[in-house]
Formats: sequence, C-alpha cells, structure tokens
Amino acid sequence: MHLPTLIVITLLVNIMIGFYLYVLYQRRPKDRCFKLWALSCACFVAGGSTAALRDYDLWPFVSFFISDLLLVSAPVLVLLGLLQFSRFRFTKSKRQRSYWLYALTVFFMLAAHQHPALISLVAALAIAFTFALAAFLLKKSTFSEPIYTRTLQVIFLLHSVTMLSQATLIILHWGSIEIGGLPGNTIYTLLSHIVLTTVTALLLPWLSFLKLERKLTLKSQRDGLTRLANREYFLNQAERYWTENPHQAVALLMIDIDHFKAVNDQFGHSSGDIAIRSVASVLSRGIRSNDLIGRIGGEEFAAILTNLDFATAKVIASRLCQQVEDNCKMVGQQQLNITISIGLVEVIPAQHSISAAFKVADDFLYQSKRSGRNKVTTQSLIPQTLQTAIPL
Repeated sequence: MHLPTLIVITLLVNIMIGFYLYVLYQRRPKDRCFKLWALSCACFVAGGSTAALRDYDLWPFVSFFISDLLLVSAPVLVLLGLLQFSRFRFTKSKRQRSYWLYALTVFFMLAAHQHPALISLVAALAIAFTFALAAFLLKKSTFSEPIYTRTLQVIFLLHSVTMLSQATLIILHWGSIEIGGLPGNTIYTLLSHIVLTTVTALLLPWLSFLKLERKLTLKSQRDGLTRLANREYFLNQAERYWTENPHQAVALLMIDIDHFKAVNDQFGHSSGDIAIRSVASVLSRGIRSNDLIGRIGGEEFAAILTNLDFATAKVIASRLCQQVEDNCKMVGQQQLNITISIGLVEVIPAQHSISAAFKVADDFLYQSKRSGRNKVTTQSLIPQTLQTAIPL
C-alpha cells in the first residue's frame, strides 16, 4: 500500500478510536483511564500529522520538537491509563520520579530541536522505555484475563524493540540525518511503529468490555448487602473444592447471628442490615484470604477452611465468636451487643457429600444456640486412624 495512504488511514482509525474512548469517558466519568487513552490517540494523530511537515522543510520547532513531544506523550498517556485502570500502587515518590523523568526528556528534546538526529534519538529511546515499563507493570496488574494481558505485553515489547531499532539506525546514520527527516531505511521501523500503535489503540476499547464483564461477574457472585460471596457462588465454589480435593480434609462452619429477630423487632430492619454488615466485616477479616466465606441466608453465614488441622479450625471458630462479641457491641448508634453461634464439622469430601456436611454443621449450630449461644459446637467426622494420614 502507498505509504502516505497507509498513514492517513491509520490516523483516521486512531481518530475514531479516540472518539469512542472519549464517549466511554463521558458515560463513565469516574473511569479516567478512558480519557487518558482518548488523549493518547489524539497525541498520536497530532504528532503524526505534524511529523509530515518534515518532508517540506518547514518549522523545525513544530515538525520535530512538537511532533516528537506528542509522539512521546502518546505512550505515556497509555501507561497512565493502565495505571489508573488496574489500580496499581503508585506511591508519591514514584509519581515524583516519573514527573521528573518526563520533564527531563522534554528539556532534552527542546534543547535538541535544531538537531534532527539528537531529538529523534531521544524520542525513540523515551518511547522504547515507556512501552518496556508498561509491559513490566502489566505483570503486577489486577487483571485476571491472562490472554489479554500477554497480548498487550507482547505488543508493548515489540513496540519497545521497534523503537530501539529506530534508535540504532539513527546512530548508524548520524551524519546523514537532516531537517527533511529520518534516513530512508527507517521506513520499516516507521511502518512497525504505525501498525503497533494502531493495534494498541484497537485493544484499548476492549478494556471497557472486560471492565464491564468483570463488574457484572462480581455482582453475580457477591451478596449486595455484605459484599461476601452469595449463596449460589458459595455453593458452586464448595462443589468445586469437593470435586478437586476429594481426599483433602476440610472444615465447614455454619454461623448465625444470635437473637437477630429481636434486633429487627426492637431497632428496625435498617439496624438489622447494619448488624449483618458489621458481622460480615469481622468474619471476612478473621479468616485467611484463601478460605471461602459467604452469606447463605438472612443472618446466616458459612465458611470453608482448607489446609489446616482440626485443632486450628476450632481455634479460628472460637476466635471469630470472640471478635464479633468484641467488635459488634455498638452497631451504628445502637448498643446491640451482637454475638454469633457456630457449628463446625471436619470431613473428607470423598466420604461425605456437601449436603451431608452442611446438615451436620447446621445441627451443631443449633446445638450451640440451645446450649446458650455465643458458642462453638464442633466434631470431626474423620476417623482417628485417617487423621494422621491426611496431608495438610
């Protein structure tokens, strides 16, 4: 394809993508990443357009400094958008170092705008460094879509290698680079740069769909009041554990808030909701991140503790009772003195179905209530001869 035609087409594609991203930002102003990516597309289009002036030997300040500044800003904005989208921990000191590095790059480019080889070298190295940094940071992303993450990493790394190749060509042809532009054999790096930038821009709108899908997935899995796993998701995950770990001992806890009907009757359902949220918060903080906890009924919760012995599971259950008693005395402006009762059972999935384990744990829960509440009733259904043989 004719190179000027290809450049025009890619610039038009970037304009359309930038417009779409800006529309997404208008619909969801809190997602500033889409605004940053729209600005990135605008910078690439403006930078590519002003770079075309080099063929006419006009305004070196615009065709080199302004053009390269815009082209460097485009990947910087992509990186900033990814940082905002993926919720990276970007400390104040890291931000300050980044600002100083960008300011230093702009200073060098401004000082070298009358020297085509030098400013082009600085711009190529800055773009290469930015894309390499973006590829590295994607490893720490909160994203759970490995195919998308790896694709974006590969594109960023290819872009970095392309710009390093361009920097090498600039050094090799240092004396022959004039105001008119880069040497002719950089056409392949130019084409690669255009194609990779356009592919990157095309992938960015995909993030909006992934973000929406992630929100919908979380909404379908979480209880609206407590943000814990809802009943359906909890049971699905329990079924999955039973299938994948048939011979691994597991502790199942059934948890219920004591005298909850009295709370609703005396203080109203709004206070009851606050009590449920308070208890859920204490419970979620009281277990390990790899354990599973969910709200399976009105004031009833369930938890699955894995990879621990029965004695430790009993300690955790007792500690949960104590933590709720200590932290839920005051709920809102009301002194409710909330407590919980727990039924705990240890089973081997291959020997006891989920429904059987739930029934036993539920029976133990009601034993705790009948014996005075704010207690834990426990039993291991694993034969003593097997307990020492099960790997924990």
